[in-house]
Amino acid sequence: MNRVFKLKAGCVALAAIPVAAFLFYNVSAHWIPAGEVGLVYNASGGLDERVFKPQRLFLTPWQRLYTYPTKIQAAIYTSDAAYGEEKSADGILVTTSDNAQTTYDVVVYYRITPETVVTAFKAFGPIPVEDIQSQHIRRFVKEAVNAVGTEYDVFALMGPKRQEACEKVQERLRGELGKRGIDIEHVFLVSPEPVGEVGSKIAARVNAYTQLATSKLRSQIATLDSEIAVLRGKTEAKARSIVAGGTNEKSITMQKLELAEAAVDAWNGVLPPIQPNGKQTIIVNGADANLLPTEAGK
Repeated sequence: MNRVFKLKAGCVALAAIPVAAFLFYNVSAHWIPAGEVGLVYNASGGLDERVFKPQRLFLTPWQRLYTYPTKIQAAIYTSDAAYGEEKSADGILVTTSDNAQTTYDVVVYYRITPETVVTAFKAFGPIPVEDIQSQHIRRFVKEAVNAVGTEYDVFALMGPKRQEACEKVQERLRGELGKRGIDIEHVFLVSPEPVGEVGSKIAARVNAYTQLATSKLRSQIATLDSEIAVLRGKTEAKARSIVAGGTNEKSITMQKLELAEAAVDAWNGVLPPIQPNGKQTIIVNGADANLLPTEAGK
């Protein structure tokens, strides 16, 4: 009986070995996905500063694996509840040099590289990158945006100086987060939403610019109308001059024709005794007025 019991116990033990091995494999095997790196933290010895690339690691029960994505991440802080890391009004309120307040949607592109992952772990502790973004990066972004915002008035920050302000915020974040293992790629301030009286001031400024543009257009139209009137006057004067010149020439011709017609009407049909000839000599006060002209040289 004891022999049969021992045989059964041995069979159970043999069957349990593969099960135990399978369970140990699943518990101790950990994967580092593609596009990420891993750090191993030992409960007894602390952080193992070796950076593990995508692979499978077997860890003991007193070890823990932390993975960090190395691709570019986007931290979005927006007032649109449909987007951003928090599904609520998460825009950043900025106070400018003229004490105006405007809420901006801020987008920060950052990454953790294999060379800086150990620094990031030491700076923020054993927390995933999502918690780093929500608990730490947002605070630095808010401080940097408000520090830079005080250098501009509300209209400059919303308009021509916004790109310059984004570059300044980016430099400040690179200085603060770079030494903590976070590389900042780009920073964008988008979708400003004026608060309080700022909206009324913007509307008044827009109306003033519109009226100024309208006045300039009206002035240009008046100038063009004046130039057109002057050109029209010159054209009409030139036309009258041309018509008058043609009329005067026609009048002289008509007078000549009328004189010729009158001469024809007065002619009695008798030719004059003296016909003009370049080779004749005419004596007006001679002794005999009835003498016929002689040819020149005779």
